[in-house]
Amino acid sequence: EDLNFGVKIRVMPIVREADGLAMSSRNKYLNPRQRRDALVLQEALKLARGLIRAGERDASEITRKMKRLIRNIESVTIDYVYIVDANDLLEVKKISGYVLIALAVFIGKVRLIDNAMVKVK
Repeated sequence: EDLNFGVKIRVMPIVREADGLAMSSRNKYLNPRQRRDALVLQEALKLARGLIRAGERDASEITRKMKRLIRNIESVTIDYVYIVDANDLLEVKKISGYVLIALAVFIGKVRLIDNAMVKVK
C-alpha cells in the first residue's frame, strides 16, 4: 500500500490435508512420526484462537503459550511465532482488529509454516 502498487491481495483459505496439516510439497519429506508431530502447528493456532476468543489480548502471552505447546514435541524446533497486524505485518503487543498469527518450525530438516487470521471486535 505504501509503495502505491496497483495490487490487490486476496486472502484465501489454507488448503489442508484431512488431518489438518497445511498442504505443502514439503510434507512428503516427513516420515510418519514427523507427520504426526507436524500437527502441533495447527494445535498451536487453535490454542491461540481459543485464547483470543476467551478474551486474552496480550500477544506475548499468547505466543508464549503457543511456544510452550510446540516445545512439548521433541522433534520440533521453532523458527518463529508471531502475531502481527494483518494489514502491515508489524508485530502487535495488544490484539485488536485483524491479526495474523504466523509460525514456522523445523521438523528435522523440513521447515513448515502455517498461519491463521483472527478478527477481534
